[in-house]
Amino acid sequence: MNKQIMIDAAKCTGCGLCQVLCSLSKSHQFNPSLARIKIWREETRGVFIPLTCQQCVNPPCVNACLMNVISKDPITGVTVRKTENCIGCRACQIACPFEACSYDHLLNVVVNCDQCGGNPACVNICPFGALQYLPVNEALNTCRDAEAVRRANL
Repeated sequence: MNKQIMIDAAKCTGCGLCQVLCSLSKSHQFNPSLARIKIWREETRGVFIPLTCQQCVNPPCVNACLMNVISKDPITGVTVRKTENCIGCRACQIACPFEACSYDHLLNVVVNCDQCGGNPACVNICPFGALQYLPVNEALNTCRDAEAVRRANL
């Protein structure tokens, strides 16, 4: 079953635990710049928005990749990269409409969230429930319902 990391930015406090654990899990360092999840921060207004790969159905990064190292896993739907063949040109990063690719300056490659093989570390550590790992249909329904409530309260 295809699953997706669902983000509820209204619950995000910007604590950064997701970034720290992701960087530790993926690069073995406590370095948020190496995380595959980023938090866009507008601290003066108290707005924090986690950003991660949206696992697009037709990812723009695939077409932008000069080395053809990006593909979709046909079983999980996850956008995967063969980083050993990546030349670090960052064309895929520019093509991503969600700014969800990250440049790993230690390895000189671009990486994205691979959902930790079905057990996302960021979801497991989020203390406020801003991140959830849901089946795609449930994630879409949750998104739709939340937007309907938001618009009704305008």
